[in-house]
Amino acid sequence: MIINSSELEKLKRDGFLLKKNVLELDKIKKIKEIIKLNDEGKGVPESYYPITIKAFITKLIKFDFLKIKHSLFFLDLKERLNLESIAKNFFNKKINLDMLDGYHNKIQKSEILPWHSDQAYSGAKTIDKIASPEYFRLKFFFYLTDVGPNNGCTSYIPGSYKITYAVRSCLYEKKIKYEPFWEIGDLVNLINKKNNYAHIVEKLGSETELNDFLNKANLIITNKENNLFDFHASPGDLLIFNEGGLHKGSKPSLNERLVLRYLYSAC
Repeated sequence: MIINSSELEKLKRDGFLLKKNVLELDKIKKIKEIIKLNDEGKGVPESYYPITIKAFITKLIKFDFLKIKHSLFFLDLKERLNLESIAKNFFNKKINLDMLDGYHNKIQKSEILPWHSDQAYSGAKTIDKIASPEYFRLKFFFYLTDVGPNNGCTSYIPGSYKITYAVRSCLYEKKIKYEPFWEIGDLVNLINKKNNYAHIVEKLGSETELNDFLNKANLIITNKENNLFDFHASPGDLLIFNEGGLHKGSKPSLNERLVLRYLYSAC
């Protein structure tokens, strides 16, 4: 798989890129069969696959040969699809595969995850240390089922990663005080505080861009069913996105949702 220069530019500009028809039918079928062996739900222990020598040794000690086999299949797949090359071109640095997992969600009427930004301390009320704003991950989401508006897509506000980067930078430089900003409503409240707003505008370098984001965020907050930032994707399509941007896992209301994920960060 190749990401051309215009696609890479879009990924860096908007924070996400949807690439169509990446996986062939036989690969989709096999991956679905593997992931279906895991318990339902996002983040269940069975959904993770070993990627380090230590993790492989642990699986070996536990005689979990099937997990090892499946992980080797997924690691070979990433090589065939040139995922590391894409991640290197995005970060323009050496990169590291932080996580590999696959999960499935049953049909449900609630969102898998609400609108949020990663690297935001999961909404903790207090934290001991502010991390560098330079750390974030590029996520590769392979959809194995149909997704669409209000049906399992990973909704994303274009360009919103720039806003959260500015917020994280201001926190790191101690220009603003920490308060929860994982969920979209908390993020808007933090930005709108008088002194915070001025510092974030200065860091971002554009008041217009910040206000545009706030307008979009308020559309979402005032209308929970708003699907302006949803999209359609078919089995085998790939979503690549900067996890710092505002995104959500919409409810899989029409069919179950199966996803294979690779998460990369810069070294």
